[in-house]
Amino acid sequence: MESICLRGAKSICAAVGENPKDMASLVAKHGLPAWKRNNRGSWRALPEDLKRWLENIRDHNLSGE
Repeated sequence: MESICLRGAKSICAAVGENPKDMASLVAKHGLPAWKRNNRGSWRALPEDLKRWLENIRDHNLSGE
């Protein structure tokens, strides 16, 4: 069965090709759709949300904006 939720900065950033050290900035400044439960513990993200985020980033960069 495929995981329905990625957990931890390493696995989330590996999925989107980013550096785990930049996780907080990616969320705060770039809108990466990840969260911490009760603002504590490990980062979590849904694969479909990450895919949509990557598509938006791609489209934004391809449009030259």
